[in-house]
Amino acid sequence: MASEQGYSEEDQTQFLVRLERACIDNPDLPPTFVANCLMSLSETRLDETPPFAPRNSGIQA
Repeated sequence: MASEQGYSEEDQTQFLVRLERACIDNPDLPPTFVANCLMSLSETRLDETPPFAPRNSGIQA
């Protein structure tokens, strides 16, 4: 699947290493869930998301 989406062998290897570490750190979670989470995180680019702007900036706590 990764090669079909244009990921290099190095990207695939890095993903598998991250997946293995995440599965070891979270043994109660199913590996497919962990893999899907890692894939969604890798697709998200922080520089592409707009900064947070509260709607009610005049309210004080």
